[in-house]
Amino acid sequence: MAREQVTTAAGGIVWRKRAGSGRTEPRVDLLLIHRPRYDDWTFPKGKTEPGETLQATATREIAEETGARVRLGHPLGELTYPVSDGMKSVSYWSARLVGEQEPFTPNKEVDEVRWVGVREARKLLTYDHDTALLETFVELLDRKAHRTRTLVVLRHGKAAPRSADLPDLERPLTTVGSEQSKQVLPVLAAYGVSRVVSSPALRCAQTVEPYAYSISTFIEIDERLSEQTDANQVHRSVESMLDRGRPVVLCSHRPTLPWIFQSIGTDAYDLGTGEGVVVHHRKGVVLAVEKLA
Repeated sequence: MAREQVTTAAGGIVWRKRAGSGRTEPRVDLLLIHRPRYDDWTFPKGKTEPGETLQATATREIAEETGARVRLGHPLGELTYPVSDGMKSVSYWSARLVGEQEPFTPNKEVDEVRWVGVREARKLLTYDHDTALLETFVELLDRKAHRTRTLVVLRHGKAAPRSADLPDLERPLTTVGSEQSKQVLPVLAAYGVSRVVSSPALRCAQTVEPYAYSISTFIEIDERLSEQTDANQVHRSVESMLDRGRPVVLCSHRPTLPWIFQSIGTDAYDLGTGEGVVVHHRKGVVLAVEKLA
């Protein structure tokens, strides 16, 4: 029996603050697209490219279809539905508009984009699965959980083995570790990470260096995230990051991770080299955690 083909895709519910709206409707606008081929109204999304993460797909497709640059927030789940050649699986996020939207040029894929309120979106959306997705977003909206802060926790990439000839802090990444540091770059970009914090170990700093370079920022070295630390120091470090509004990534070590997750207030994750999790939180409460591929 032939295996059913599954097409993977990603997108988001793009939102922005609505100025001067009344009390009867949430103060947000949502971005919908019209596709002339299907004559439908839907949310922006698209297929993944080879080697591309779902998060990178979501931000790329939103930008290509609407001209909107976004940063991802709370995940909205995955929708699976039949298409002509099998099944389609689409992952969605709450996606906040960043800066000004680029001018939109109608094309054969999308001939119109429209900012609408929640009530109008319910009327316009063509598909039941999109309407269900909208209600998931509205549930977050009612709790103000669409406006989360983001903390990415990374374990450093694969490093050179411990050696009596090289101090532990100076162990560099291997070729595999360097490749891992490049792979995480588009994921951090999708979440709009703008602050980069690292253990003083070279292998940690090298893991986040390509991303820091890509956004022209510096790496903050935090001794409290080293392997030679304790729970209280880790707690103070993490607490300072949770208090800030900017999306942040921290890079540390496997022995330190349990204290990091304990400080965040979430379950512990046993991360492999180069792996991470994204923590979405608001006012000290963790609302969602995603394991990075």
